[in-house]
Amino acid sequence: MASTTPGSPSSSLTQDPHPEVPASQSGFQQTLWSAIILTLIIMACIGASAGIVIASDKQAVTSWKVQPAVLLAVLSSVLNIALTAAMSMSIAITWWRAVLRGTKLANLHHIWEHGTNLNPLPALCGDVNTRKVVLVAGIVAAVKFINNPLLQRASDIITHDIVTNETMMLDVTQRLPDGWPGKIQNSSMQLVIGGPHGLSAAQGWWSNSTIASHNKPGYYCNGVCTGNVPGAGISLDCNSTTITRDLLANSSHNSIIFAINTTLIETSVGVPSLLMTSLYSSSINDSCIATIRIDTCKIDAAVVEYPITIRGTTVTLNYDKLQSMAVDSTYISAGDLSTTPPNAGAGPLEGISDFIGYYLFANVSEKIHAGYLKPTYLGLGQSMMADMFYSADSSSYSNYTYAKCNLKWSSPTKYVINSMHDFMFRSALAAGNGTAQIFITKRTNQALVFHSDYQYLGAALGVIFLALLAVLSLFWRSWELRWNVSLSPLETARAFGAPVLQLAGRNLAVNGILDAVGDMSVRYERETTESRSAMIVRKQA
Repeated sequence: MASTTPGSPSSSLTQDPHPEVPASQSGFQQTLWSAIILTLIIMACIGASAGIVIASDKQAVTSWKVQPAVLLAVLSSVLNIALTAAMSMSIAITWWRAVLRGTKLANLHHIWEHGTNLNPLPALCGDVNTRKVVLVAGIVAAVKFINNPLLQRASDIITHDIVTNETMMLDVTQRLPDGWPGKIQNSSMQLVIGGPHGLSAAQGWWSNSTIASHNKPGYYCNGVCTGNVPGAGISLDCNSTTITRDLLANSSHNSIIFAINTTLIETSVGVPSLLMTSLYSSSINDSCIATIRIDTCKIDAAVVEYPITIRGTTVTLNYDKLQSMAVDSTYISAGDLSTTPPNAGAGPLEGISDFIGYYLFANVSEKIHAGYLKPTYLGLGQSMMADMFYSADSSSYSNYTYAKCNLKWSSPTKYVINSMHDFMFRSALAAGNGTAQIFITKRTNQALVFHSDYQYLGAALGVIFLALLAVLSLFWRSWELRWNVSLSPLETARAFGAPVLQLAGRNLAVNGILDAVGDMSVRYERETTESRSAMIVRKQA
């Protein structure tokens, strides 16, 4: 290094801190434009990353030829390159500003090293510029490490239900023809000779057999299709009443405690209906006083909107919606009238009464026996349904009522009504062969879609923007430098007045130095004088 004693060659920076450089190397504009371009690249990466994550949210995986994760990884790489370039420029600017203002050699070394040493404490003990560079370098290093994982977590793939409207067809009749369930034996006594169609519908209901549609376009659902299809069914007008009864009183002996019954009735103007009644002990207090609930439903033949689900060719009733399905209209079937002659076709209400009403009939009485600890129940005829709805678990009672009067049932009404709906739906389907009903369904398909997590996106963009602001803070007062600075060893050696570079004249920027002495051959060798021995770069002849 050149001596600083008077008369010795000195650094060009020492001679003129603001040297006059050629216009082609005038540096602030180059530095400014470089900083603007790098900033725009980083901001473009931020905007593109946000746009990809937002645009891909809830989109099918198949709709993107290149997955968002791949695009985000590419943008992260471009962003890291731009951050690295901007960081290098800002370190060079800080280093040269420190030289122009005057500082210790140790600070210049720490700025150049910018915290890459395994022990950053010496750098943190330097001046303000040194600490600032180390802090910014640490922020940039951390952001370069974490921005890609955060962006990757911002977009992942999940299974999602895609719902679209689908026009479907189903062969179902809107009015069940008389004679479909069977033939009238005695209409006044509600006696019907069951036919094969009625038996088939009853067997399907009892065994819960699969209902299948046609395997052809319009009937087949590729996914899960739900909708309402009009068909022959029943309308309901139900109400409930309650009475109380002392289960331990002798007067309760032989009283009805559980019953299901159906009866055909007819108004004075000849409108037939089916009356369904269910009676059951619904609750008991600790005095063994039971609440007897009586549900009564007047049932008419009707055109209803059956809530159904179609999967492939399999058709199922949505039982949870049967109680509230829409009724399009009601109608009177001649086969349900009390005046229908023998051997005439039975109507839908006669069919329901003969099949579902008969199978689900129950008539159970309370029995109080001398010497028994508590009353029991006994069926007069069929009692299977009473057994099925009886509350046998002790958790349904208090300790006292379980020990003294455990005669309680859950409601059979919904089951009975749903069984009637099932029977009528199967009958309408069987009778509607070739009678296609067109209706709109909601088709649901499971598909792989992109799911955006905006918290991770916000975190990623936030740390990237923080790194950008940190780097730009080092560009402050870069206009003090009148050339495009770098930390090239030629440029820094020229600044310290290396003799071999004095031939570069007043060129301070590395490009000017290369133009002036770039072809010079040098060699690193030992120089020995009277006072010292050192290695020095010398010009070779």
